[in-house]
Amino acid sequence: MLRYDEAGLIAYVTEHCSAVALALHDATDQAAGIAALRRAVRAISRIPHPDDPECPLPSWCSVLVEDAVPVFRLDLKDESRYAEQVVRIILDELDAADINGRLEPKRPPPPTFDYDAQADIFYGTATRLPELDARGLPPHFPASFPVPQDATLVLAEQARDGAWEHAAWRRPGRPFTEYLERLRAFGCDLGSVAAAEVADYVDKTCMVRYSLRRGGEGGSVSLYHDWREHGQPPSNWYVNVVWHTGTEMPPPPPPVAVGRGLDQATARQLVPAFAGPEHVTSCETLLAINAASLAVTAVHRALPTRCHHDRSFPLWQHRQLAPLLRGVDADQMTVVRHVCLTTISNWAYHGMARLPRMSLTRDDAGYLYAPDVRQGVASALQPEQTLETETLHALQTAAITLDPLIQDLRTTIADPLTQPSPHQDGRPLEGTHQVNLAMRQRAGRLSRTFADISPEQLTEARDAYWHIASNRPTTLKAP
Repeated sequence: MLRYDEAGLIAYVTEHCSAVALALHDATDQAAGIAALRRAVRAISRIPHPDDPECPLPSWCSVLVEDAVPVFRLDLKDESRYAEQVVRIILDELDAADINGRLEPKRPPPPTFDYDAQADIFYGTATRLPELDARGLPPHFPASFPVPQDATLVLAEQARDGAWEHAAWRRPGRPFTEYLERLRAFGCDLGSVAAAEVADYVDKTCMVRYSLRRGGEGGSVSLYHDWREHGQPPSNWYVNVVWHTGTEMPPPPPPVAVGRGLDQATARQLVPAFAGPEHVTSCETLLAINAASLAVTAVHRALPTRCHHDRSFPLWQHRQLAPLLRGVDADQMTVVRHVCLTTISNWAYHGMARLPRMSLTRDDAGYLYAPDVRQGVASALQPEQTLETETLHALQTAAITLDPLIQDLRTTIADPLTQPSPHQDGRPLEGTHQVNLAMRQRAGRLSRTFADISPEQLTEARDAYWHIASNRPTTLKAP
């Protein structure tokens, strides 16, 4: 005798009318059961569609064998009013064939985690794992991998090509700051990642990301909170771990030497060898921006993770970074900010980069500033503190924007371009045209980058950048 709950089946088809799946379990004669279900398919397919009687009611109706069980699948689109008629047709066909067993909805297995879309930071590039190992982790995570405490697993997935696995946890009320120490205790070395990897997330979620390396394996860890407008406290905090599977990670890239070990005197000695006289100060300024930015970045990385949306964050951050501006007065900071923002504006105007997400305007003296940056910190800081914060923000933004030009200078210093000697017949050596073209292109970019900046402003800003770089602390704690 066939067992079923007719009212429950009708309710199920009504609720899932566009994706009906009814499974026939434990039928003694499975072939006869499939034949009866196929007769039901034909009968339901003869029901005319109410809007177009020449077309059948269902968009799709079929019987499939899934995991050795016959499954009746049906798509009625939005025509849930036919649920009772459909169920009656199926049951009549099964009863007429004297099919025993059990007919019930085929429901997907319960998820292995409590999915949270805010943890899905790699959306579209991975597939969710249908099951986890005995530890409750993706199977390729190392043995004894630390699981965050007091947290709920909200995502487990694998890259479509199988190159990495990803797990994410959520915890209400407090960040996962202690988890970094647990990763270090596990043997992971934490390093920096490119700013572009988290640029789209920093503004609303305060995301920070570190690379992980343990022997020849590794991946990355990201810490952030749910999406919030500025000034609103976050409700949930997240930690995401990506672990590469099956292949050893490449060795970390060598550190960038330019700016970190380059002082003002060395730059003045090297730059004239590859820059024309009209661009010497511009090149020195770029190297000084890089050096100053590296000093700011070094302090940032040594700070503990703290939420940008905390109302006390601007004052706390200012106290950590203010020593870098020691010896730079307010007038110099105004020029520094103006030069940085002018170069950013020039790069956007000439199509060399996209303008960062900030507006620019001029003060009464004609110097550029960013109103949204000022507004974001002015309520928490004194005027002089606001200027210092604006200055460092403009410096960091300019360093990121001008990075292609800075890297070009770095390459040139490492392997200076020289003018090859021509052949005796006057024809240039192979490659001379390319060298000259590269030098002309660089000169053009320098001219466009520093347009509308007076020589006096450029010199004053350059010297201030070097001064900021020299204020970098000699000892810093790792994050």
